[in-house]
Amino acid sequence: MATKSKKSKLYQTGCKVCGVCLLLISAMAVFFSGVVYSSVTKNWGDSVLIQESFYDTPEFREAFYLALDEAILADVYYESEESILSGEKVNREELLSNFKRYYGIIDGIITGNTEVNDTYDGLIVYGTIPETMEENFLEYQQLVETRLPQYRQIYIQDQLDDYRTAVRYLEEMENFHYCVMDQSGAVVSGNATKTEIGSKSRTMLLSAEFCSDNLGEEEYYPYSNYYLENSNYQVYAAVDDPLTEGDVFYEMNREFLLAKASLPYLFAISAVSALIFLCCLIYLIRVAGQKKKGGPVRYLMVDHIYNEIHFLLVMLFGVFSFFVALMLLDVILSRGLLFWSYVFITLLGVLYVTDIVVALSYILSLSRQIKGGTLFRNTLVSVLLRKIASLFVGTTFRGWMLLILLAYGMGNCVLTFFLCMYWYSGYMAVFLCLLILFNVFCLYLCMRALRSLKRIMISARETSKGNFSYQLDLAEISPSFLNFAEDIANIQDGLKKAVEEAVKGERMKTELITNVSHDLKTPLTSIITYADLLKQEKLDNPVAREYVEVLHVKSYRLKQLIEDLIEASKVSSGNVAVVNMRVDYRQLMMQAIGEMEEKIEEVGLEFKISCPEPVYIDADGRHMWRILENLLSNAMKYSMPHSRVYVDIFSADTSGVLVMKNISAAPIDFDATRLTDRFVRGDSSRTTEGSGLGLSIAQSLTEIQGGIFGIQVDGDLFKVVVQMPLWVEEEQGVQEEMDLEEEQEEMEHPADDVTAAQQQESVPSTNT
Repeated sequence: MATKSKKSKLYQTGCKVCGVCLLLISAMAVFFSGVVYSSVTKNWGDSVLIQESFYDTPEFREAFYLALDEAILADVYYESEESILSGEKVNREELLSNFKRYYGIIDGIITGNTEVNDTYDGLIVYGTIPETMEENFLEYQQLVETRLPQYRQIYIQDQLDDYRTAVRYLEEMENFHYCVMDQSGAVVSGNATKTEIGSKSRTMLLSAEFCSDNLGEEEYYPYSNYYLENSNYQVYAAVDDPLTEGDVFYEMNREFLLAKASLPYLFAISAVSALIFLCCLIYLIRVAGQKKKGGPVRYLMVDHIYNEIHFLLVMLFGVFSFFVALMLLDVILSRGLLFWSYVFITLLGVLYVTDIVVALSYILSLSRQIKGGTLFRNTLVSVLLRKIASLFVGTTFRGWMLLILLAYGMGNCVLTFFLCMYWYSGYMAVFLCLLILFNVFCLYLCMRALRSLKRIMISARETSKGNFSYQLDLAEISPSFLNFAEDIANIQDGLKKAVEEAVKGERMKTELITNVSHDLKTPLTSIITYADLLKQEKLDNPVAREYVEVLHVKSYRLKQLIEDLIEASKVSSGNVAVVNMRVDYRQLMMQAIGEMEEKIEEVGLEFKISCPEPVYIDADGRHMWRILENLLSNAMKYSMPHSRVYVDIFSADTSGVLVMKNISAAPIDFDATRLTDRFVRGDSSRTTEGSGLGLSIAQSLTEIQGGIFGIQVDGDLFKVVVQMPLWVEEEQGVQEEMDLEEEQEEMEHPADDVTAAQQQESVPSTNT
């Protein structure tokens, strides 16, 4: 059990979040290791990885060759400042070439017939200058006489600056030693003797025809220098081993050793971080989309993107990130300000983490789809194949119709093409006949399909009329509409069975009500009869008389409950006749209150009726009387004693509205809409005499007459709204109003008529 619980924890959200965080941390560790590696090796390339000694690196060779170049430039070529200032080191061709290029002078007739003198302040003319170029010649002559001497001085000054720079560079060297000797072996210049250089372990001998290299164990490209090759000098050079502090060789060696020492730590951190990254990735792939091992797969929004589009988006983002990273690296490696380097490294790190998150999201999405078996289904190719396949399955005829339409069009196009091609030949009549026959055949198939569709429509119309016995002959249906026809036939069978079941249930319900009412009323009639007989007997025992009274009251209550139940069943089943007539809403309400005046006084209620003018509604008087009787009974049973009941009757648009409001004796702490359900009573303890059917019967009777019955509760205020359609007189042949005497007679005896109507209605149901 412990092992199982431990395994299930791996699928919890907290563990997944920790896995993602650990994965990102390990990825950032790899990134920072790479940044540190790039920082410590940016001046060395792969030399730190390959070479074990600083003296075997190309960077050392480049620094040593640079020092040799400066030594040869200063002591072999320039020799001294005096030789430079005297103009001996001026390269005539180089000077004149640079001068012409600077002033935009192009060689031609003028430069070919002239030559600059040795003092660089005039021209020597050979031959004759054409008259047409006299002006150009004078301009060139003026430049040579006025500008060339100045340009020569600038040229000499540049050589002097190069010489002094080389001398200063050599003076700063603490570990570089050299000696320049002429052909006779005399020392010309240098900062060490030949003997001192020979005692060094890392030396180099150079001359025009010979080179001896003992700097390191690795062989590199040979050193060459134009000035040395065109002279008779020999150069001996060496570098200290070990190096002393104070020059570029020492700094380079220190950087090399630092980079070399940091590599093992960087590689270890990178390897451990990569291993953790790989483990976290495998873990996240394993638990992606599941809450437990083998449980259902839960997909995210990203999983609903088609895999081809998802892959394309990831690749586009990867390419974009690649080029942005190249730009950031170019800025970082350009050795700009340190602050901006840190800023761009931070941006590069953010881009790197974003790439990791995007890639992780894509990989986990694939994992979830593989587990759920939707990898191929969630592709554009799969969707396209399913769409194409859906055109040809049995649930639709659209695919075949599409192919038929395409075939029809292609057939006409082909026949028309051949008809036009052979218009003036004997084959024209053949193709014309084929075209006509082809269209006639297609028209026949179309008419057959339309006839089938017409039969299906007739079957659907008969079904909508309730004629379930109409049978659709499937043998006469076109294959294009066969599936459709089968569906219509199945609908007919289903509706027929549903109606038969409903009729059977209604019949059983009616039989149940009939049998139960008969079985209950027969013994109940005997109980009531004998209870009445016992009440007529002169019983001396007061306790017995009390028992008889209770028996009498309860038997009548049971009789009323049975009658209410039968009436509720009849109303809910719609088995009630409705005879609409003109009914005075106000007068009927006043009559109902008058009939129940004694009961109202017993409970101490006071009814307040508000109806300024008569309201005539279109309703059945008998049913309206029962509705009002139930409402009044409900108010008397559940209203607070000695309170007022307000009745408002008024017209609203096309309806006559009755609103009855009373204060409930018991708190209404439940949903008021339940009061219209059967057997639901406002008295939760059920100590009152109510059956819980009064409001339900009232609502059903209201609805079968086209009215609206509603209940509203505000605290202990209980409000019933009965809305009935208003009576509308016909435009032609308006019914004459009843005579005043007949109306007065109806007002005097309304209850008798309604009661008689109720008895007439209840007699058949009792017998049933």
